[in-house]
Amino acid sequence: MERICDVTDESLKALVEESKNAGPDTGVCPVEASLKIATEALKNSCGKGVMCRDGLRQVYLILADIVNGRGKADDYELLDEILGVIVECADCDLSYTAAFTIQNLMHENQSDFEEHIKRKSCKNLICVGCHTVHINAALCKGSGECIKACPAGAIKGGEGLFSVIDQAKCTKCNICIDKCPNGAIKGAGFIKPQGPTEPGPVGSFGAAAGGRRRRRGG
Repeated sequence: MERICDVTDESLKALVEESKNAGPDTGVCPVEASLKIATEALKNSCGKGVMCRDGLRQVYLILADIVNGRGKADDYELLDEILGVIVECADCDLSYTAAFTIQNLMHENQSDFEEHIKRKSCKNLICVGCHTVHINAALCKGSGECIKACPAGAIKGGEGLFSVIDQAKCTKCNICIDKCPNGAIKGAGFIKPQGPTEPGPVGSFGAAAGGRRRRRGG
């Protein structure tokens, strides 16, 4: 590889190390990890090399679409092809390391990438366009902690009411999941589980997973 600049891959080392833990249900999504690497590489690119300047830009755009739920059917093959060219023709350490690492993540986690692209589903519940967040009305005690914690103001509720999330406002930041003292808030796939869309009296929904309303006197 004939280097055309002095930019090294030092800025990628921490992200590359983190990506080694990527996989389904590990807390490190391989698709998001790939996007982080592409983003960091572009930020540090000097712009002299075509592979670094234009190749990684295309990689970044495709990964950003996938993470945001806009993946297209042929994105995996297209991304793999572009990365292969960059690995083969890279003229700096930065572009080579970024492309090599992302391509390895793809090959080692192909099914996870395809889940993101075809089913808009992130098993780690990280990618914003590939997961949703919901409140189980049967478990909600109306503490209001989620309402106070939500930076987008996407959660509705009040004293004595179970809370609900306005999906149009939810940014999928997952803060409410950690703040709920009752474990009532969970992540789900892109297909939204059935449940109430407006707050209601605490206890008016049964503990069954279906969240059906209790019969009067039952």
